[in-house]
Amino acid sequence: MILFKFFILGTFSALLFPPFFMLPLGFIIFPYLIILLKQISINKNLYGYFYLGFFYGLGFLLVFLSWIQNPFFTNDTIKNYAIFSLFLPIFLSLFFGIGFIFFKYIKKIYYLIIFTPFIFLSIEFVISNLFYGFPWVTFALTLSNNLFGFNLLKSFGIYVSSYLILIIFIAPSIIFLSKKYKNVKKLIFLSHLPFVIALFLILFFNKNIEIQEEKINFEVFQILSPINNPNVKLIEKDIIEKINNSNAEYLVFAENNYPYLISDISNINILNSIKDNKKVIIGASRFANNKLYNSFLYLEKNNVQVFDKEILVPFGEFLPLRKYLKFMESITGNIDYTSGKTIRLITNEQINILPVICYEIIFNKILKNINKNKIDILINITNDSWFGDKVGPYQHFYHSRMRAIISNKFLIRVSNNGLSAIIDNDGRIIQSSKLNTKTSFNNFFQLNNNIYYKFIHNIFEIYLIIIILIYFIFVNYKFKYDK
Repeated sequence: MILFKFFILGTFSALLFPPFFMLPLGFIIFPYLIILLKQISINKNLYGYFYLGFFYGLGFLLVFLSWIQNPFFTNDTIKNYAIFSLFLPIFLSLFFGIGFIFFKYIKKIYYLIIFTPFIFLSIEFVISNLFYGFPWVTFALTLSNNLFGFNLLKSFGIYVSSYLILIIFIAPSIIFLSKKYKNVKKLIFLSHLPFVIALFLILFFNKNIEIQEEKINFEVFQILSPINNPNVKLIEKDIIEKINNSNAEYLVFAENNYPYLISDISNINILNSIKDNKKVIIGASRFANNKLYNSFLYLEKNNVQVFDKEILVPFGEFLPLRKYLKFMESITGNIDYTSGKTIRLITNEQINILPVICYEIIFNKILKNINKNKIDILINITNDSWFGDKVGPYQHFYHSRMRAIISNKFLIRVSNNGLSAIIDNDGRIIQSSKLNTKTSFNNFFQLNNNIYYKFIHNIFEIYLIIIILIYFIFVNYKFKYDK
């Protein structure tokens, strides 16, 4: 029965995330989780705590990652392998199980309140960085649809924002602590006061000093190119017509919208349609030096720049340990894409662009040189047709929105099937498309010189470590009377 309760808590936790954003549930889920952990603290061994975490994680991930099965149903030849989609939720649930083992050593109610956010954050950190890394599972994502969350994300970054939303969800437990634990309340309040002060200071000083005088005109094309067996000539014709008919300066298409495998970029047909004042951005598969690349193409009449995708999708764009997993080639194909080594920068006299392909947008490391390279705008091209039309495309969209906020830059996101959008550096959606709708839209806007607050984010990540050290000191030396 107790395992079922933790499984249900996990499933409800998934409702905190996009596209649901049922955030009030968090104020019930986490206090109740703490109550349950307190009730069972004397009855469970290490394996028992592992099972609690595993079932919580499984309930959470079966809902949160429910889109993972959709790629198997895009092709009749692989739909019978859909059972393999359970592997990722089960594998990631193991980390929740391991993380929950630490609760075995936490007996007091105020210990649970203090350390629960750190345990969840540790699970998130490990999932995001171990092996290849999968930073899709982050509580910061719950903050990607409200003004308060935008301010936290911009000021503190992913990890600190995840921690802060968890401590906010646990706040009812703190408020209702008995007078016996008033020192604990003071400790929690004082240790988090620097976040509040910093937030107000950052918001006060976060003003645009310079704004480019020249307005830049972008047009976004969501063309709904089919995944399997597309009519390549018809798609190419449609793209060329759009280029010819557009009056925008920058025309942006989605990942792999160019329908042919490119071996010589200088000879592709659409170059002949690009007038002197136009710049075309489009995704394509490219074959060079006997290697296959997923590429971001920037095309002008006399200027071609290429960025090759660096962070490839395991089991989608390459098969890990192919030598030992050959039986999976019917799912993944027998050719791997190659990770690109090109600089993540597209530049001209007007703007510096950070090119991002598909799910690269969920990785913080893509932003590491954003200030050094004086990036003006992020452009994310993707194809979310693989996600289906339920939670997946929305989660991917809100991850992208978080990058605009965190990097403090405008973002143009173009998805083959949606959701496409222009998002400003404060997270506001200037224009957007609907899912699975063929559409285009354009907008004139001015860029600014806002910087990415990476240094501040790093400072507060260090401060989190200091907080937990302070908590350990107080637990060991200040609250011994409560034994």
